[in-house]
Amino acid sequence: MPPTRLRRSLAAASSLFATTALVAQSGVELAPPPAGPRPQEPTRHRVLVTASGFVEDELDTPYTFQQLDQRDLTDRGYRTLPEALAQVPGVMVQKTAHGHGSPYIRGFTGRQNLILIDGIRFNNSAFRGGPVQYWNTIDSFTIDHLDVVKSQGSVLFGSDAIGGTVNLVTKSSAFRDYEPGAGFHHGAALYRYDTNGGSHTGRLETEVGEGGSFGLFVGVTYRDFGDIRDRVLGRMENTGYDEFDYDLRLDVAVGADTTLTVAHQRVTQDDVWRTHNTIFFESWQGTSLASPDLARIYDQDRDLSYVRLSGTNGNGVVDDYRLTFSYQNSTEDFERTRLRSGNTQMQLDRTTVATFGAALALESEIGAGRVVYGLDYYRDDVDSRTHVRTFDPSGALLSDVKGVQGPLGDDAFYDLAGAYVQGRLPAGDDWEFTAGARYTYAAARIGRLDDGAGMPTSADRDWDDLTLNLRANVRLTDEWHLYGGASQAFRAPNIDDLSSLKSSRTGVISTGSLDIDPEHYLTYELGTRYLTGEVGVQAAAFYTDISDLITSRPIGTDPNTNEVITTTTNGADGFLWGGEVEADWWLAREWRASGFVAYVDGEADTFPTASLTSVREPISRLMPLTGSAALRWTGPQNGLWIEGRVIAADGAGRLSSGDRADTSRFPPAGTPSYVVANLSSGCQVSEHVELTLTLENLTDTSYRVHGSGVNQPGFNAIVGGRVTW
Repeated sequence: MPPTRLRRSLAAASSLFATTALVAQSGVELAPPPAGPRPQEPTRHRVLVTASGFVEDELDTPYTFQQLDQRDLTDRGYRTLPEALAQVPGVMVQKTAHGHGSPYIRGFTGRQNLILIDGIRFNNSAFRGGPVQYWNTIDSFTIDHLDVVKSQGSVLFGSDAIGGTVNLVTKSSAFRDYEPGAGFHHGAALYRYDTNGGSHTGRLETEVGEGGSFGLFVGVTYRDFGDIRDRVLGRMENTGYDEFDYDLRLDVAVGADTTLTVAHQRVTQDDVWRTHNTIFFESWQGTSLASPDLARIYDQDRDLSYVRLSGTNGNGVVDDYRLTFSYQNSTEDFERTRLRSGNTQMQLDRTTVATFGAALALESEIGAGRVVYGLDYYRDDVDSRTHVRTFDPSGALLSDVKGVQGPLGDDAFYDLAGAYVQGRLPAGDDWEFTAGARYTYAAARIGRLDDGAGMPTSADRDWDDLTLNLRANVRLTDEWHLYGGASQAFRAPNIDDLSSLKSSRTGVISTGSLDIDPEHYLTYELGTRYLTGEVGVQAAAFYTDISDLITSRPIGTDPNTNEVITTTTNGADGFLWGGEVEADWWLAREWRASGFVAYVDGEADTFPTASLTSVREPISRLMPLTGSAALRWTGPQNGLWIEGRVIAADGAGRLSSGDRADTSRFPPAGTPSYVVANLSSGCQVSEHVELTLTLENLTDTSYRVHGSGVNQPGFNAIVGGRVTW
């Protein structure tokens, strides 16, 4: 991290902790933290989920979902949020670089999955269709829990929630859980070290407030990731990077049932290399790279601030409400250095997306049913520029050129507005139906983009559509429910689709097109859920029909670099299908077994050549048959636990033409199968001290997740600790 940026970040962190220290000097008697559940209790926790927009028991939810809490994110030594999601059935996390991570949910990734932070839209109009690195700019230590809702969410959260919706709920002081008038001041220090890369992660967090009145939560995280090692490749240079994050959240009671929330979070990442396209590329299982760059480096900054008023009103027409105003700013700097005709060319790209959001969510009881409804609006302000300088072998400047646009169109705006309603109505004692609709309006206005001949032009387009959702939940017994239904999704072209001008896959330059139409999807799903105090089983199958998928088509070759130039276009039709089965079982009071198996397959019409005639091919980066099995023992005392886990994936040989051409990431015969074993344990050493140890990749297997540009770490011992006060 550059010294100036580091000093600013440390100054900001110091001021945040100074604020909590001053507030803590209130002189009131401090209350202990709210008591949590005993981790060794062999009883099922019936989590309350919001997949339907209602707070409800998981058995009553007519969707396939998983919920992870902070323990799930930290106990097994996960490094980042995307890595934790890799253990969710039906999710494959592709990593172009060790500092990136893009979940594939039921075959979809990038802009076709929707991520929310405290219900606020994280996606913006700069998201591209393939793997994106932005999920890694969310600090996993800020998360209290998260819901992964698959194939759904397009009515409640956004019509482009296609593969799934991930809603992250951040940590707070939980001031309403304390006795009214009782002061509290607690904190925690967390540390993580891994031997494979010699990486260090530290976290400090504190909370202070008065029960029933207010609460302030502040956290600071620093990460120093070293280069990872693989048994076959050895040390993989430039796979490490630095990160500094901080977050704060103030909740204030402005009424007996009304809360005002003010929150801010920031993430800064420096020197995240994409080594698979550079001179640090190393061949694995036949991968190859013809013309490596000298460097491809990303720096990323992200801020989110929001103000929210939420409350309940049991005597009015509206029972619950939530009004939110948000502002996000994301800056991405990309440096590309390469040799061209014996000279050195340095390309510096900067893209900044500032997003203003406003959302109103309401819930009411109407007769025997309940309904959620609301409005949301987001506006992206996109600035993007490119600066290319060329030097001769002696270092003399030969040319200095600023592009008409950057990786995206410059001086652009993107408006996304929606209105939705979704209701739940019982039909008899055993049936419940959920139906909803969302109207979406999207508009793109690009002030400056390259017309293909190096001249500036502008564009103005808009679209709208109505998406519907119909679900049913049937109670077969008190413990066994059946659910299913059909859901539409609609994704309008974004700024990336319309105006991109950048390197994408190996040897490919992607350009946008103004002559494209929205994508449409229709997903059918059937699932079942069986839950008792000792056994839990969830199984689901899905089929997604794809229409007008936005893909790319080759239109020429750059004569200077021999890179293929592609443009965006609408494909014809396609489909994805698959399913997941997961189960867990308390074998005895101390023993718990769990596992899952998942599979995804599909095809779509693509354009592997410049021909206007499409070809039916497998969809890119299809998740192979993947499974996991774990056995956990929890001792009756001291919170001691030990868990062994085996993760296995079949070979991934169903490749599209784009996959086969991406030779630096995909072996010629496809990504090999692998079996990896991990062993994790933890112990509550004292009331305030907890230690964890994870032995990752016990057999030192050399492997990579399908479609990734870097291998996973070899054998790795991860030591963690948590101190509370």
